[in-house]
Amino acid sequence: MGFKSVRVPGSSANLGPGFDTLALAVPLFLTAKAYQADSFEVELHGEGSSETVVGNHLIHQLVIEVLGHDRVGLIIDSEIPLARGLGSSAAVTLGVAAALGHPDPLGVALDFESHPENVAASYYGGGVAALVASSGPVIRRIAVDPLLRLVVIIPPDRLTTEAARRLLPKTVSFGDAVFNLSRAALLAVSLGHVEDLVPELFEDQLHQEARAAAFPESRQLLAMLLEAGCLGASWSGAGTICVGFTDVDGVERVHQRVEEAMDSSGLGYGVRSLAVDLEGLITLGEK
Repeated sequence: MGFKSVRVPGSSANLGPGFDTLALAVPLFLTAKAYQADSFEVELHGEGSSETVVGNHLIHQLVIEVLGHDRVGLIIDSEIPLARGLGSSAAVTLGVAAALGHPDPLGVALDFESHPENVAASYYGGGVAALVASSGPVIRRIAVDPLLRLVVIIPPDRLTTEAARRLLPKTVSFGDAVFNLSRAALLAVSLGHVEDLVPELFEDQLHQEARAAAFPESRQLLAMLLEAGCLGASWSGAGTICVGFTDVDGVERVHQRVEEAMDSSGLGYGVRSLAVDLEGLITLGEK
């Protein structure tokens, strides 16, 4: 296996009703470069640069899994906020496996991640639907209109996937299950045509309200995005980031309205406008 330098996009999962199934790749990137070293070395830059990579850290576990030893150096630079719902864990898992030269970085990352949609979106780019069946992961790419744009509100508050999942109910009603199934199915076939998107397609009754117990401001953020003119709005993954969906013609106007609403609310959270990344994992160089 030859060492590489790679770039991996982040991802936004669930999109409201598509819990643990739907995801889009987003152009906030993590780069990872591996090189020969006499002992384990890691340089972290950007988001997560204050993390300490010790023996039980995900990155070290990946190195041992892929190489069987830890005599390697890694330089990782990330634009993806940690524990905010943009797939930072999936991106670093995929990026490190690829940088170490594993022939199947997607397979390695799927073994480490408990659900496949973030990893699949970061690997392929664009949109995906994914599940884990008894026979293994099943992943299908879904069409995404190149005119689709995301307006992302980025709070400073972190919420890990594990903590967010502890808030979810053990069972859900038949009606709530049907509510989400119908919207997830329609959303998956509508993402390819931005003019087909309407707010009802992003509605959820399985997870977002339960998770709002840990981040009550999410209710205000989702309302803010819809009032600004978004075609729909949802939590991004396990949060705390909330994302609004619009088109290329409306994104500047929506972004401005969200920033104005943010200023008047006193929350002061960051706002970014993003396209959907269509490239996925790419190799920047090889040794």
